[in-house]
Amino acid sequence: MKTRNKCRQWLLLSGLVLFAGCKQEKMDSEIKADITVKAKQEIGFAGLQYTVDKGVANLSGNCPSQKEKDRVLATVKKIAGIKSVSENIAIGPVLLDSTFSIKQSADSLLGKYNRAVAVLENNQVTLKGEVKSKDLPAIEAALQKLGLQQKVVNLLQARG
Repeated sequence: MKTRNKCRQWLLLSGLVLFAGCKQEKMDSEIKADITVKAKQEIGFAGLQYTVDKGVANLSGNCPSQKEKDRVLATVKKIAGIKSVSENIAIGPVLLDSTFSIKQSADSLLGKYNRAVAVLENNQVTLKGEVKSKDLPAIEAALQKLGLQQKVVNLLQARG
């Protein structure tokens, strides 16, 4: 009888942990989508990449000024669900050339994938990070639909 109760407790606890993990990942995806919306509205995000993991927003890249960096950090910190912000943002030039619109399209596409980013390097947009295995075909189809498959290097890693 004691063994059966312990098994039930263990199963219940395992289920709660699994549910909490799924719920957090959904929240992270929603937070990333919110950041993506803000990034389209504020020029300070133009040279940045961002991911979200367990409520922590991770920002890296370049901002054109300290004022823009401060504005970006304040904007992200106000987003519901953000526990903290980790940043590696340098003050430096941000090019807004023809590849910038491709990066924006890729950012929009990756908006709900909390561990994936579009990086603009050497006049090329590269997708990096992780997505669920089941989501990879949809991302590739969307790239094709947007006409980006020839303009974007897809280095996304599939997980689970």
